[in-house]
Amino acid sequence: MKKAVLVLFVSISFLFSCGVSDDTPQDPAPETPVACNPEVVIVNSDVTTPTTWDSCHIYVISTNQISITSTLTIQPGTIIKFADEVTDNSIFVSNSGRILAIGNSTRSIVFTSNRDDSNGGDTNGDGTNTSPNRFDWGGIVINSNNCVFKYCTFKYGGEGPSAGTSQPTLEFSSYYGIIDHCTFANCGGETGYAGSAVVDANACHNAAFSITNSTFYGCIKPLFIHPWISMDNSNQFHHPSTSEGNLLNGIFVSSDANESTSDVSWTETEVPFVLTGGLAVGDGFKLMLAENVIIKVTDEPSPGFNRIDIREGSSSIQGYNLNGVIFTSYHDDSHGGDTNGNGSATMPSDTDWYGVLDVSATISTNNHCYDWANIYYAQFP
Repeated sequence: MKKAVLVLFVSISFLFSCGVSDDTPQDPAPETPVACNPEVVIVNSDVTTPTTWDSCHIYVISTNQISITSTLTIQPGTIIKFADEVTDNSIFVSNSGRILAIGNSTRSIVFTSNRDDSNGGDTNGDGTNTSPNRFDWGGIVINSNNCVFKYCTFKYGGEGPSAGTSQPTLEFSSYYGIIDHCTFANCGGETGYAGSAVVDANACHNAAFSITNSTFYGCIKPLFIHPWISMDNSNQFHHPSTSEGNLLNGIFVSSDANESTSDVSWTETEVPFVLTGGLAVGDGFKLMLAENVIIKVTDEPSPGFNRIDIREGSSSIQGYNLNGVIFTSYHDDSHGGDTNGNGSATMPSDTDWYGVLDVSATISTNNHCYDWANIYYAQFP
């Protein structure tokens, strides 16, 4: 039986628009705001039919998890809050569901804590008794293709299912989606190199996943991707107006025993790419780098497995010798900063990772590893 949805009315004096959103992943034209007293809608039931959340409402998720099994369209300027009284408060998008959250440059869609009075007012009715914090709510789990998040702001997410744990604020499993012009502020992520990140696509094998023109700051670990996902240089890993970054300020890349099945381009230069295991460039394909790209490799679970494999003559790392390109250890703070977030607690050593390996074995020395001058702290060469 479908759960009841309770609607509460409050008087909050600011401007919202009640325009209609198209159910296609296009950027809507900026709208002229009109005055309205937004209704606070308490959401405690699943979305099972095509539904639109509009900007004349503030939607408060008050149950542990709601499921999206149809298309949920969210209009520019809409605010979605997650009640802090519920542990691991989250949204789950099934493979039959879809979220189209498409704001615009003047009216962002906001996902935030119910304690956040700066967005939508004092919706929990406690005045100034509480304030928002990282981990106030869980996250959005995507198990469907074609979800779109444009001009959205995510704040204070990442609460885990149990004390002391964190989950992604926005998670894509084996499915792909589009993230563009979004901001992730004061969200969670885990401190371990292999733990979850704020935006987590480490299990997404689909190269169609994209994140562009987005900003991360005040988070623990901002981004975790699968090695087959390309990353351009349009994202920003600090506050737009200050130097505030993230604790583990890097793009973390998961390990995959399989070789890539397409060309991959990594051109982000503000933060390093951190390999949490091995990386294999597929037969006949390229890993394409830009000047000043830094790749760091962790020393766990075993330095012998933490390596980059390429096939001489049939696959390649394009741009490996460009100005400023570095291959180094996760513990090397002198290149790309303190990416593991532990200050000077650990130092790099010459056996932290294996090296860049020619798996076609055309190199006969140094265990078939390349001896490029920009390789640091590898066991070979």
